[in-house]
Amino acid sequence: MEPSLEFDMSEASHSAKTESVRLTSWADPRIRLRQVTRCLLLIGCAYLAMNRSVAFCSGQDSSPSAAQRSTERLTKRRVTVADSIGMTSLADQYADGGSSKGIAAKFSPDGRHFVVILKKGNLETNTNEYSLVLFQTAEVFQSPEPRVLVSLASSSNLPAISNVRWLDDNDTILFLGEHPGEQTQLYSLKCSTSELKKLTNSATALTLLAASADGEEIVYTAKDPASTSLTESARRKGIVVTNELVTQLVRGSYGGTEYSDSLFIQRSREGGTVRVAIKGKLGSRDTKISVSPDGAHLLLQTQPAQVDPAWTEYEDRYLKLFANRPALKGADTSIQQYELVDTLTGTSQVLIGTPIPDDRYPEVAWSPDSKSVTVSDVYLPLNVEDPVERSLRKAHFFMVEFKIPSREFVKISQADLRIINWDRSTGVLTCDVGELDSFAGKTSPKAYFRKDGETWSKVSAPEQTAALPLPNVFLDEGMNKPPHLVAVDLPTGRKSLLMDLNPQFQNLALARVEEITWKDAHRSDLKGGLYWPPDYVVGKKYPLVIQTHSWHPDRFWMDGPFTTAFCAQALASKGFFVVQLPDPDDKFEVTRDEAPAAMALYESAIGYLDRRGLIDRNRVGITAFSRTYWYVTYMLTHSKHQRFAAAALADGVDFSYFQYMLSADFASEFEPVYGGPPYKKKMSRWLKESPAFLMDKIDTPLRIQTLGLDSVLGDWHWYTGLSLLGKPVELVSIPDGIHILEKPWERLISQQGNLEWFCFWIKGEEDPDPAKAEQYERWRELRKLQGRTTSPAGTH
Repeated sequence: MEPSLEFDMSEASHSAKTESVRLTSWADPRIRLRQVTRCLLLIGCAYLAMNRSVAFCSGQDSSPSAAQRSTERLTKRRVTVADSIGMTSLADQYADGGSSKGIAAKFSPDGRHFVVILKKGNLETNTNEYSLVLFQTAEVFQSPEPRVLVSLASSSNLPAISNVRWLDDNDTILFLGEHPGEQTQLYSLKCSTSELKKLTNSATALTLLAASADGEEIVYTAKDPASTSLTESARRKGIVVTNELVTQLVRGSYGGTEYSDSLFIQRSREGGTVRVAIKGKLGSRDTKISVSPDGAHLLLQTQPAQVDPAWTEYEDRYLKLFANRPALKGADTSIQQYELVDTLTGTSQVLIGTPIPDDRYPEVAWSPDSKSVTVSDVYLPLNVEDPVERSLRKAHFFMVEFKIPSREFVKISQADLRIINWDRSTGVLTCDVGELDSFAGKTSPKAYFRKDGETWSKVSAPEQTAALPLPNVFLDEGMNKPPHLVAVDLPTGRKSLLMDLNPQFQNLALARVEEITWKDAHRSDLKGGLYWPPDYVVGKKYPLVIQTHSWHPDRFWMDGPFTTAFCAQALASKGFFVVQLPDPDDKFEVTRDEAPAAMALYESAIGYLDRRGLIDRNRVGITAFSRTYWYVTYMLTHSKHQRFAAAALADGVDFSYFQYMLSADFASEFEPVYGGPPYKKKMSRWLKESPAFLMDKIDTPLRIQTLGLDSVLGDWHWYTGLSLLGKPVELVSIPDGIHILEKPWERLISQQGNLEWFCFWIKGEEDPDPAKAEQYERWRELRKLQGRTTSPAGTH
């Protein structure tokens, strides 16, 4: 009988590919040699994986060894854009740079259960697949098995599962859900039985949801239906333009836009739904809607129809920008306020008549008896005689209690606080101090307040009740650590793994990411993220692609901070260094120095990597998105130190004359940059500094992505201008795309297209796929516009 040997690597290292090797035939020496060699190779692979340690220190070679690279080539494959699109992530993580701020779990009222929403893209069906996953709180430290309550897929830009709300029976969940090809509707789900019911049949998609504790009053918003502007009256008399957007006139319809919603209240007792007329305008998907426990009142954020001139007195530069210029009648004001709605009568009134601070995300907590509500981040009225109090109100926002329905208010604190809850048993209001950031299990300090009569006082932390404190459930991730869903017991610090969201990543040769630190021309310390090519060879200089618009060392970014345009891991797998850079300091924002500060930041990063001997600075590309569109076009037209081999721009603002004229909304930000409007003496500064007036200086091949009709109009002058100048430019229109792309096919157009663009122009590489032959034929024609040979950029 011939001997048999099994070797299982699965426990040796999660980085090594799990595999069993069986040696079955020792009679043939050639087979014996192959099997033994293979076994030794796998043992070596496990050893390398267990002992892998790469020191990412500034100025040091932090590349894997040749043995490690050889092993990875044998056991792992390179990252593609498809891997990024198929990555599982938290579905409801906040969109500012993809930062989830550690908020993952939605606990039932009694704390015994919690759910998380997971999401991943499906390229075959062009849908995003969502799952609502249930955990039992008592089992989180006992290797729990997650239970998928429901799975839905979205074929639109809206999520398939969102706005999850527990009812006080601790069994029923309300949420907004979508099936492919259908509008988002309201659903209820019984956790105990998995019974799913559709509660609405709206002709348009529902967008926001709130409910009373018992679910008897449900509040939701729905997109306004589009209506044609080509009416009989318009055909006879034309359209007198008042507050219409140019995109509406071109489209020939009104309503149905991304942020045009109406408010509805559905009452279970009466079995009816009523539409509520509010004073302001619902204008953002980040709007918070909160219903009192008894269902009698509703607090929500709206845009006021008119901006109070007194609001410019607050020491908030964004308020000054938006409030200084009166908005056109019916147009967006870009400022929000609070409204209080009586759900029984449907009447609405402004809560306090002050603006919500820009770039804040206020929290709301109702008293258990529904007779008052606390709100964080509130500006108080300036109509006080005491000059000290008035100065304080100008400079600070407050946490405030409002009595309902009188709207009388009591100040609680002027500290930077986020409300967690108002405990019905102890009467204690618990808050996070500062912005919540529970990455890696970190928790913010807490502040506690209790009301005595009409006065709020800060108190010590309440004694623990018999119930155990809820675990902290969050994404445990890092720049080199794919996300895992974990739970941490706060008193002891014990951690438990709930889910590895992407076990398939163990088979990918992920680029190593290093946080780099360098100084700019002002000697300021700057930080960014550097993605290393997986097969890096010491001493070889590699091409570089710069990605703009944020850096966070505690996040695992396959793409970058956003899904639009960025593809960091896939680029690194193609042999690029990729550097993810932050935005310039906030002090420069909306000033003449903003774009020059960004240019100095980008130039200093290139210089730093060049000094380390890592990159070929003649083969550098750059990607822009949103506001960094302006930064990059400014650098392309103003830099005296760096020429780019290729650039990719997506759906952005460029501070041009054309965009200024396209929408009055831009005026409040554009004018401070140039010292005034583009007329008379100020016009000379526009001509000298605005990138669009200097596009004749650009020789860099540009790939421009436009997302939706607004984006086509806003960026069209770059395509026509560069085309008329005989410059290499390509414009790709994604008609249904939104600013942060959602649909898998649209992400592929954006990200894969940029990947191939940089490979073509910087490395001279073409994808051999016959389906892409026309693309490369088109690009080779663009290359002739530069008078270049077929050699890649920087080699001629």
